[in-house]
Amino acid sequence: MPRVKLNTMVAILSLTGVLAACGNTPTNPSASGSSSPHAGMKHSPKPNSAASSTRKSARHHTGSTSHKHSVMSVRPKKGKRIAASKPSKKRKRQALVAKPITLGTLPTMAAVRPFNPHLMDYHEVSTFIPDMGYHWTTQVPGMVFMTNQHNQITAVESMFPQNLGTYSWYDPPTPPSVLNASLAFYSEHLYFVPPSTITPSMSPTQPTALSSWATFVANNPRLKVYVKEPGTFHGYTVYGPPNGPGIDVLVSPTGLVSGFFVAEPASWGYNPVYVTNHGKPFTTKIFTKAYYSVFMLEPAQASATTT
Repeated sequence: MPRVKLNTMVAILSLTGVLAACGNTPTNPSASGSSSPHAGMKHSPKPNSAASSTRKSARHHTGSTSHKHSVMSVRPKKGKRIAASKPSKKRKRQALVAKPITLGTLPTMAAVRPFNPHLMDYHEVSTFIPDMGYHWTTQVPGMVFMTNQHNQITAVESMFPQNLGTYSWYDPPTPPSVLNASLAFYSEHLYFVPPSTITPSMSPTQPTALSSWATFVANNPRLKVYVKEPGTFHGYTVYGPPNGPGIDVLVSPTGLVSGFFVAEPASWGYNPVYVTNHGKPFTTKIFTKAYYSVFMLEPAQASATTT
């Protein structure tokens, strides 16, 4: 099968899996446009709208093939949504000199946009899910993020095919009768605040767990098995799984949890939303060769003056 077709199939299955896993119906996407590369990232055209999935009712924190959630049928009132539109030339220049932001409270989509030029490729694909929020994803496998009614980012997520194995840092499993399309996934959620506080009426000044690696682990106990990697990523310290796939966490020189990435096998194909190693795949301990799906809360290049 040609690589282009294989990559498209993987993308469709992965995106369908995200929707089925969260048990909700996607809203109309608002992202479009393309942009020039930044920090190794290029941008793809507007993806097709995500396919609808069957709405399931259940409770969070039990999802391998699917997360159980109690999905709200009526979308709560919230602020104006952030359109992931094509950035202007001025915005592109600003992205190169983007400054760190305050992470004492949940960062907004607008605040992290300078660090994520590929944000335009994300689509909102769910209703509000208690303990999580609204889900945003691209057309290909990689990082997913969630927002609340204030357009603040509450958590990140990624999904991993079950044939790669199951690990202690993944979300607890659901019954095998719950499937995502025709391919089952495990998932991993990392929360910026306690999940129980993510509600339609949550305060926009909710303090976060992003102040240090220790605080972040306390908020996400399954990360206790993570290890500090020997190398760095664009100046950030990397904490990742001791073995097996998972979400790697980036910590700034001053200790803030500043970003996340997952490795996507190069054999699955390249997409412009991925980060490359000077145009080539990275060498990783899990997939040998892989591209990175990266989501930053601070500048793409770490600075010793990060606050």
